[in-house]
Amino acid sequence: MRMNRLNVAAIALGLGLGLAATSEVEAYPDQPITLVVGFGAGGMTDVSSRIIAEKLEEVTGTTVVVENRPGAGGTLAIANVAEMPADGYTVVSFLTEGPFTATYQERPIDLADWAMVGGFMPQERVLFARSDAPFETVEEFVEYAKAEPVTFADGGSFWSSRVMEAYAKKHGLTVRLVPFRSGAEGSAAILGGHVTLAETGVGTSAWHAGREGGLKILATLTPGGLAPFGMDDVPTFEELEADYVVRVQYGYAVKAGVPEADLAILRDAFKQVVEDPEVQASLTEIDLTPVYTDPETYAGLMDSVTADAVALREYLKEE
Repeated sequence: MRMNRLNVAAIALGLGLGLAATSEVEAYPDQPITLVVGFGAGGMTDVSSRIIAEKLEEVTGTTVVVENRPGAGGTLAIANVAEMPADGYTVVSFLTEGPFTATYQERPIDLADWAMVGGFMPQERVLFARSDAPFETVEEFVEYAKAEPVTFADGGSFWSSRVMEAYAKKHGLTVRLVPFRSGAEGSAAILGGHVTLAETGVGTSAWHAGREGGLKILATLTPGGLAPFGMDDVPTFEELEADYVVRVQYGYAVKAGVPEADLAILRDAFKQVVEDPEVQASLTEIDLTPVYTDPETYAGLMDSVTADAVALREYLKEE
């Protein structure tokens, strides 16, 4: 009887330890999360991601590390993360820019390989001119660039550069594109007088210089416009009868295959972060526009941008 009691106790203890171990394994997240940003430091993808990461640490109770892997319109970071385990501990910035760029370059991203965490903001992309540029409006720029070459710095948006290239083709303009890896670099180029035109998103140093009169704000390459910022008179490319525009939405994804329970925890934490009043205030303070988008809606948006990429690629290939 004594041996039987001991055996029962040992079995019970073993079961208890087994349950405790199982509980520890299932306690997601129980290790640091890496947030991989596909654009350079100082740009709005980087800045907004650091605001998100700080609050995500608080909500999840684990360390969140931001890691920049800029290049190829955000697709380099996506490709890097694709090689990592689908364990929910590596999250990548997954903007509309990524599927657009990859599809345009005929290396499409298989969206079935990814699970969207959600979106957190749209962004207007703004076309700036130097304060000493010999034109005040897009119409005047068009007339000028028909005769004189103009240099243009992109702010890390491959899509924006292709839209600008298409606009130049339509009007017979000579525009020399100078690529950069982020809005911070594009801003530095035009603020330093190295280029005549630049595009970046709202919130960058070029944007703030434009608001203060240090640069000319000519138009937005996106359809939303700048009315929310008190600039109703700034035209959109749609209003200027451009055939192609940019649609920029920010969000995150993880590799498909993350356990559903863990993915649900991550998605709920992300939603809580985006809707947090402190996060909303921090993003709004730098002229960003936080709006939570659920994973299903965000995945649908990713699907839609691939058609834009094919159409724009075919147009620019035409002789």
